[in-house]
Amino acid sequence: MRLFERGADLRDICSDRHIDIPRLRAGGVDAFFAALYVPSVLPPEQGLEHALHLYELMRSQCRPGGLVLVRTVEEARSARKRGEVAVFLGLENGRCLSVPGALERLDEIGIRYVTLTHVKSHEWCDASTDRTINGGLSASGREIIAELNRRGIVVDVSHVSDQAVEQAVDASKLPVIASHSSARALCDHPRNLPDELIRLIAGAGGVVMANAFPAFIDPEAAAASNRFLRRNAVAIERAMLSYFEDPGRVSSELEKLMMLDPPPAVPLATFIDHLEHLVEVAGAEHVGIGTDLDGIPVTPIGLASAADFPQITVELLARGIPETQVAAILGENLLRILEVSDGNDA
Repeated sequence: MRLFERGADLRDICSDRHIDIPRLRAGGVDAFFAALYVPSVLPPEQGLEHALHLYELMRSQCRPGGLVLVRTVEEARSARKRGEVAVFLGLENGRCLSVPGALERLDEIGIRYVTLTHVKSHEWCDASTDRTINGGLSASGREIIAELNRRGIVVDVSHVSDQAVEQAVDASKLPVIASHSSARALCDHPRNLPDELIRLIAGAGGVVMANAFPAFIDPEAAAASNRFLRRNAVAIERAMLSYFEDPGRVSSELEKLMMLDPPPAVPLATFIDHLEHLVEVAGAEHVGIGTDLDGIPVTPIGLASAADFPQITVELLARGIPETQVAAILGENLLRILEVSDGNDA
């Protein structure tokens, strides 16, 4: 998304975003997911076209010795040994999978997980932040999950409604993930998961990965975000109508709106609270980190960019979480899910 909105060379420090190669290396981040984000306003055919365009933008940033696109855990570990940063691909908003041949094409480019929807409900999956259309998943939604299983592509239930989460876990023969969802028990936001769904995902072998967006982790920030969205709904909708004609300008306009009405500061400790709660509810082997960097407008104080990831480690250890569990949370749990999917017989 950020590459689409404003061109960049990620070999350099990019002050207008959270992720670039120098700060990935400074933070010890040797593998991450780049999301091919498809806005909900796009119909399925255009959504597929946009996803493939974002893939080309990401691919253009991959060069020997820097970023390298990978599909398997083995490839990611090999990249690490070579001193390269591995980039896995995810599709954020699976609406376009209803297009004949879409999943085959996305599989060919190496998609490893699919977030079933985004902020809006669509033809086969309901969103957590929109009205109910399907009562969770439609019959075609269940068929799409079966095909994702067959191809070893992980089902991601972040953004989907509570009912759709239950149905997706039930429909999937492989563990599912919530790639960037925090704990509703600590911040009552529909984008977060209640404890019973966290346990459900963990019970099926999956992983819940905490989101770092202040509005999802802190009640005061959530209330401020809701007020901001209500006050600026017309301006935001007007801006989004021209997003694809001039994405950089629209992004700048939205950032200016937020600067005029800044959210309250939220410390990194609040994000760690959510990780700690997930560990208590699901067990450390079912917890991960899905910060949503470069997908969120602001971050917690102390997590300004990928360079600050070591502070997450420090904070987790300070809470008494053993080193082996911290290592699992930092990435090994998600790699396990990918390995299970690679070797699936679904």
